[in-house]
Amino acid sequence: MDLTLKLSFDTRHLAAASFKRILVTPLDWGLGHATRSIPIIQEFLNRGCEVQIASSGSALILLKQEFPLLKFHEIVSYNAEYSSRLPLMLKVLLQMPKLLRTINKEHDQIEQIVKLENISLLVSDNRYGCWSATAPSVLITHQINILMSWPWKWLEPFIQLGNHKQIRKFTECWVPDFPGGITGKLTSTREIDVKFIGMVSRFIKMDIPLKYDVLALISGPEPQRTLFEEKITKQLSTTRLNFFVVKGKPGSENLSVNEVDHLNAQELNQVIESSAIVISRSGYTTIMDLCKLGKKAIFIPTPGQTEQEYLAEELERKGITFYQAQADFDINYALKQSENYKGFAGYQYTSNLLANAIDNLLYILPSPISNANT
Repeated sequence: MDLTLKLSFDTRHLAAASFKRILVTPLDWGLGHATRSIPIIQEFLNRGCEVQIASSGSALILLKQEFPLLKFHEIVSYNAEYSSRLPLMLKVLLQMPKLLRTINKEHDQIEQIVKLENISLLVSDNRYGCWSATAPSVLITHQINILMSWPWKWLEPFIQLGNHKQIRKFTECWVPDFPGGITGKLTSTREIDVKFIGMVSRFIKMDIPLKYDVLALISGPEPQRTLFEEKITKQLSTTRLNFFVVKGKPGSENLSVNEVDHLNAQELNQVIESSAIVISRSGYTTIMDLCKLGKKAIFIPTPGQTEQEYLAEELERKGITFYQAQADFDINYALKQSENYKGFAGYQYTSNLLANAIDNLLYILPSPISNANT
């Protein structure tokens, strides 16, 4: 591209971003939706936009730590309950009336915020009530199609119908993946117009020496998060490995020589880069982070979470990562088997899809009249 034309294009989009007020609303089921919102928030800030954040629970705590100078709104939490006995998808289905009421309530709250704060654009990560009738709204999701386990497979067409209906309330649907990428049948559809924004990660590659043999990243909803932590720490303590555990509990401050409740983005980036292999859930945000850093991994899907089980199976099938069910996990066996998998090293990551999606959207947005004075 001619340099003059490129500068003109960049200047146009920088001017288009001026005084745009963006509201970002990540889901609070675990930390993945919040952490993958970090690079998206940063992209808007880099363009001179004013960003506000609305969320709840641990997601809100984490983002306040990452962006202490931004304005925050606490909105209703989904408060999804999980069971150590009932299948996860069955438990979610039983709570569907409560979840739908929560979606309606958060929509009312969001409309109030949009009006009071004069919001130009809403960016929701998997919060289905965070759209507005008066402002363009983007839904970020890697689950256009929600997979059901075999006893409930017959429900899939009805689940997809309802999910697609919710997605259509948004102006655009962004998928954090490349066309033909890792998400596979989770995002393969002709029913919804999607815009792929490439994998997004808050992390950067670092040239630092290895310090740990194993890093365990604990995450996910309770009670499975605690069950996962107990199993991993008990098995690691019986080995001679130099290990480190991050428990995924923002807001807590307990730490020891080889474990910590929570790390900020920069600290976690460093500890991942200084670890030979990572043991974690196969949550999609974690996958994107490890892909960005080219790490080797062992995945343990949250029991009954079909999306994580599907992703772990696909990555194993492609020879990228080994995985085991939580009930069967054996640290020594898993580490031995992982030697047969290549990890994410060399995976094609670089893309300007996110930048293009943001620039194109900002260019068509009107600027809030009151922004210059508020």
